[in-house]
Amino acid sequence: MTLAQEIKTRIDIVDLISGHVPLERSGRNFKAACPFHDEKTASFFVFPEKQTWRCFGACADGGDLLSFVMKADNIDFSQTLGKLADQLGLKMPSRTSINEDNKIYELNDLAVSLFQDILNSEEGSHAREYLRNRNIKQTSQSSFQIGLSPNGRDRLVLYLHGKGYAHQEIIDAGLATRSSDGQIRDMFQKRIMFPIHNASGQITGFGGRSIDNTNPKYINTPKSKVFDKGALLYGLYFARNSIATSKQAIIVEGYLDVITAHQNDFQNVVASMGTALTDQQVKALRSLSSDFILALDPDNAGKEATLRSLESSWHAMQIDILRAGRNNRVVFQQRHLNVSLKVAELPVGQDPDALIQSNPAEWERLIKESTTILDYLFKTLPDRYDTSNDNGKLMLVDSLGPFIKTEANPFTQRKYLHLLSEITYIDEVDLQKHIWQPLKNNQNIKRESNTSNNTINRIDSKRDVLEEYYIFLLMNYPDLSPQEHNVSPDMFEQTENRGIFTNLLTCSTIDELKNDLIEDLASHLDSIMSMEIPQLDIKERFKSLKDIANRLKARFFTLQEQILLEQLNNADWTSENIIDLHLTQTQHINHQLRQIYSGGNTEREEPN
Repeated sequence: MTLAQEIKTRIDIVDLISGHVPLERSGRNFKAACPFHDEKTASFFVFPEKQTWRCFGACADGGDLLSFVMKADNIDFSQTLGKLADQLGLKMPSRTSINEDNKIYELNDLAVSLFQDILNSEEGSHAREYLRNRNIKQTSQSSFQIGLSPNGRDRLVLYLHGKGYAHQEIIDAGLATRSSDGQIRDMFQKRIMFPIHNASGQITGFGGRSIDNTNPKYINTPKSKVFDKGALLYGLYFARNSIATSKQAIIVEGYLDVITAHQNDFQNVVASMGTALTDQQVKALRSLSSDFILALDPDNAGKEATLRSLESSWHAMQIDILRAGRNNRVVFQQRHLNVSLKVAELPVGQDPDALIQSNPAEWERLIKESTTILDYLFKTLPDRYDTSNDNGKLMLVDSLGPFIKTEANPFTQRKYLHLLSEITYIDEVDLQKHIWQPLKNNQNIKRESNTSNNTINRIDSKRDVLEEYYIFLLMNYPDLSPQEHNVSPDMFEQTENRGIFTNLLTCSTIDELKNDLIEDLASHLDSIMSMEIPQLDIKERFKSLKDIANRLKARFFTLQEQILLEQLNNADWTSENIIDLHLTQTQHINHQLRQIYSGGNTEREEPN
C-alpha cells in the first residue's frame, strides 16, 4: 500500500474538510460555501461515500482529501504527503524503504506459490482433507490463495535463498526466525496458510493454522514493515466492492468465517483476526460504509471480543470528536446519526462458519435483526456488576456512560439514560452530572504500603508506576496469575496499561499477547519491559504482586471515597434516604479499605 493510500484509509474527508469550513448536511452529503472563492450560495459539496469533494461554482475544482489539502494550503503533492504523514505519525518512504517493502511483497508471493504447490501435492493430502471437511471449495482455496507450509525446519528458507534472497531479508519479511544458536528456521511449519492482503491486494503476511493439534492453534506473521495485524482486516480486499455497494460491513473473527461467508455469497464480510477492532480498522471500514455489524463467536471469548470491539469503535469516534473543532462538533454528530453499529447475536455453539453452512437463511435473519450497540450493552453488562451495592452501580454507570454520552440522537440518549436510572435507582439528573463531567485524576494516595517502594521509586515518576510494575511482574513471571488478587481493568487509570492488562486476561501465552497488541500498545509494553528491575525469587515475586495489587485496589477505592465526599458536600441532609445511601456507600468503601490494609483478604498467600 502506498503512503497516499495509507493516509486515505486513516483520514476521513468529512472530518478533514470540516476543520477548514463549516459543513451542513445535504441529504447523504455535505455542503458549504466554497472556501476557494467568494459566493453567497453554497456550491461546495463533500461526498462521504466516494471520499471526494467538488465545487459546482466558480472554481469548478474537486478531488480527494489530498487535492483539498494541496489547494487549501497551496502546497504540492509531496509536501501534502509529508504534512499528513507527520500528523499521523507515518514516515515518508524513501526509495530504499520502498525497495525493502517491495522485496517483502516479492518474498510473500514466492512463499504463496510454494505453499499452494505443497497443498496440491501428495504431501498436502491431509490438509486438503481438513479443508474438505470444513466445506472449503477449491474455488475458494484458489481465490484466497490458501496453501500449506512445508514440514521441515528450513525448507522455505532454502527455497527462497535459492531464489537469490539473503537470510536477513527472509527474516525481515517474517517468513523465518533466527534461534539463539544462530540457526535460521521457517516461521511456519506444517500449517494451513491464509495469506493476508492489504487494501491493494498485496500479500503483507500470513496466518498459519495448525492441523495436527500443535499449539498455538494460530500463528501470525510477526510485525514487519508491511504487516501490522492491528491495521489490517482479513478479506477486506475481496469484500471492498460488496461493502461499498451494500453500504454494510459485517465483522467476524476468523479466516474460515470469512471464506465460508464469501463462498455462500455473503461477500461483505471481513475478519478482525481474533482480536478486538482497532481505531485503524474502524477507519478503514468507515471509508466504505456507515453500517457495521459485529458477528463474533457466541462463546465467552467471543463476547469479550465483542465488548472490546465495541469499546474500540466508540474510542475511534471519540478521537474524531476531539479532532473536530468546537464549531464542527455539531456537524460531526449530525453525520454520525447515520452511522450504525450493531451486534448480531449468534446461537450458542454456532460460530459464523457453522451457522452459514447449516442455515444461511438464519444467518441472514440474524444480520437483518441485529441489535443496536446500546441495546446489546444494556442486555450484557448489568449482569456483570452487583447493582445491589453502590460500587457495582458506579462501575455499571462508568461502563455504559461513555456509550450513552456518544449517542448523537438526543431522544435515544434520553431513553437509555432513563433505562440506566431504572436499573441503578439513581436519579437521571445525577447520572447526567456524573456521565457528562469527567473525573479529575486522583492525587497520590498517602495510605500505601511501603513494600516494593525502593524498586518503584527508581522508575520515572511521570509514569504510572503502580500499573506498570504490576504488568512488569505478570509479564516476567508466568507463574503469577492476573486473576489472583481481584484486580480489574477498571482499576487502571492509564488507557495503555488498561489495554495491555485487558488483553493479558484473555491471552493464554505471553507470545499471544504480544502478537495481539496494536502498535501503540506493543511499543508501550516494550517500554515497560525495558525497566531495570532486579530478578525476584519465587517468594519475593508473589509478595510484590500482592502488595502492588493491594495498592491498586486501595487507590481505586480511595478515589471512590473522594467522590463520595464531594457528593456529601452537595447532599440534601434533610432527606433520610440520602443519609442512609451515603452511609451504606461509606461502609462499603471503608470495608474494602480495611480488608486491604489489614491483610484480611482471602487471596492465596505467596509460597514459602
